[in-house]
Amino acid sequence: MPALARMLDIDFHEITDKGPVREQNEDSIGHWEHDGGLMFAVADGLGGHAAGEVASSVTLEVLAKSMTEAPASWPVTKRLRRAVQDANLELHSKSLVVPELHGMATTLTASVVQGGMLVTAHVGDSRLLLLRGDELRQLTKDHTWVAEQVSYGRLTAEAARTHPRRHHLTRSLGSELIVGIDVLSFTLEPGDVLIQCSDGIHGVLDEAAFRAGVATGSAEQACGHLLGAAIEAGSEDNLSVQVLAVRNCPAPAPARPWWRFGR
Repeated sequence: MPALARMLDIDFHEITDKGPVREQNEDSIGHWEHDGGLMFAVADGLGGHAAGEVASSVTLEVLAKSMTEAPASWPVTKRLRRAVQDANLELHSKSLVVPELHGMATTLTASVVQGGMLVTAHVGDSRLLLLRGDELRQLTKDHTWVAEQVSYGRLTAEAARTHPRRHHLTRSLGSELIVGIDVLSFTLEPGDVLIQCSDGIHGVLDEAAFRAGVATGSAEQACGHLLGAAIEAGSEDNLSVQVLAVRNCPAPAPARPWWRFGR
């Protein structure tokens, strides 16, 4: 566990694996200390050959650098949004000038815990989940064709889980010059458990499996359990998961909305 996590009174762990089918891992995960808090992110790369791996790893490198260089006077929401924009521009530029990287893109879900608040920026279909008490809630919205059809009432959530186009993204980093970014923020409470993962995990696990995974004990044990459960459930994708359990946290000031989405 990072030293800063102990200072924040949280338990954090992360794990990534290429899975039982893929030859390489195009997922990238990372965590960094940031302004007295902890930033952690997962990116699921897309593209032929090694382009997906490049897209996800470059995204996290740019994200960390941009957050470090952002003016200290900026609020975390502004720093994080700008960092994601910087990563998108870097990927888009590289895909235009490097032939073998043409068409590369990635999902990104990046979160910052600072004091008693969590701020997340999200593009694509990796997910951030919150277990608070007995309620497991998906905080991010999937930017996929099937998610749109479910929201329009044209598909049921059950049908969407196995639909042939369930992996078709409607939004990703690098595919366009300008990308829409969802930003959410909410107040943390002691006992909250956050699960941030790629679709190799959430694509095959149901709510009961996530609950069982985080009930195993530490964040490290939870990550291992969720990874193993996803492989046992037949995941054929790369697998990445980050778990953050809040033991205690200071009251945030000033008060902010429990959660919100932005563009």
